[in-house]
Amino acid sequence: MNTNVLRVAADSRPYLVAGAIAGQIREDGHSVIQAIGMVAVYLMLKAVITAQSYLEDEGLHLACSIGYVNGDLVDQECKAVRMTVCIAPGQADSPTLVAA
Repeated sequence: MNTNVLRVAADSRPYLVAGAIAGQIREDGHSVIQAIGMVAVYLMLKAVITAQSYLEDEGLHLACSIGYVNGDLVDQECKAVRMTVCIAPGQADSPTLVAA
């Protein structure tokens, strides 16, 4: 899994993030998204839901795994929410995720 982490900010546009998520899903079978702060996390979730609607037409459904990671915010250490999104198991092109 060598996907770039998509970082969502409080001023990110969810439909643009959703397009990036859908593109990574189509290309790599998964996407990793990260956000710091309440508004950014909300926009991240909204983007994942929108990406699901983009991919439904292709018969793809998404599965998510979410957790905390250490992040950096202007020289401060903080907790970031990181979500890994992939094609739901049981579909033709679903990847096998292995815990690191």
